[in-house]
Amino acid sequence: MTFAALALVALLSAPGAGENDKIEALLETGDFEAAATALESSLAEPGGGAESALLLSECYLQMRLPEKAAGALSLAPPALRAEPRYRYCMAEVLASRGETAEAEKLLEKAVGVSTDLRSAFRLAVLLYERGSYQRVEKILARCAGGEPPDYYCAIYRARSLLALDRPAEAIAALSVLHTARSTPEVHYLMGRADYLLAKYSVAAGHFRRALGEDKAYLEAAFSLSMALRRGGDKEGADAALGNFVKLQKADRIRLRKANRLSQKCRREPASVDAWAEAGEFHLSTGDSDQAQSHAWKALSLNPQQARARLLLARALRQSGAYGQAALHYRKVISQAPGGKIAEDELREMVRKHARQ
Repeated sequence: MTFAALALVALLSAPGAGENDKIEALLETGDFEAAATALESSLAEPGGGAESALLLSECYLQMRLPEKAAGALSLAPPALRAEPRYRYCMAEVLASRGETAEAEKLLEKAVGVSTDLRSAFRLAVLLYERGSYQRVEKILARCAGGEPPDYYCAIYRARSLLALDRPAEAIAALSVLHTARSTPEVHYLMGRADYLLAKYSVAAGHFRRALGEDKAYLEAAFSLSMALRRGGDKEGADAALGNFVKLQKADRIRLRKANRLSQKCRREPASVDAWAEAGEFHLSTGDSDQAQSHAWKALSLNPQQARARLLLARALRQSGAYGQAALHYRKVISQAPGGKIAEDELREMVRKHARQ
């Protein structure tokens, strides 16, 4: 589960929250859609306002629907606007609109009065995007520990340390992930750190491992050519550079198609198929995050659309959220009985990841 999902479950597990048992059960399974429906019903009842409004907003954020989250926040009483949870949700809404400076201010206030990891991490991401690497490193140095360590906190901290030219510390930050969750990105960042330490052959080995797991990793391909050249392997460097040029051309084609599909979504915002088509393309390129966002947008327009639901299940599976993926595969099967594709994919996923 994400930071936000864990926070939601924790809130509903508090003493005295017995009336929220149904919603808690839905959140534990990752069924934010059904939880949102239950919370909307709660808001329609007399006196069902404050807590339900905040929870509904958090559910919509899990569903990548920030404008709906904003609508839910508007139902919360003014007294709640100083709460860290309210500030976090509103910061996400503001960030989705491009109002990042205002989002940062709200998150600074939330972090100042709370130990909520999600607020600290979101603030760090916004600061990273505008180059405040020193502050990012300080924030994430407090968040990146734990057992198991948080992957994204460690990644952003390592990237900040590399930007600050502190490669040895970046290696230490990444070492906690190296066995727990070794990914192409971890290999790539380890390679960058070793490159800065002038360990060019070691760096090249990391870049090769990153490309071995993700053949389209553009940055790793370019960095491999640089490491080989600095290490004296001109022939190998030329071959690696040729591979980089090929990948770069393919990436430009991908970006052009992504832009065309994005423009279609803007022209036809009420078209479920336009959002689903764009999401399917993002999924085919390995961008499960964008695929999920587009799938949720399509489902907000038509919850019964099996194509969009199947896209969401596949995107969740690709991101490693197997429990939530199974939930949506089952919804596809119930919405379209006899849908053999969903049944086969669910069965295969369970077979492969039953122990995870």
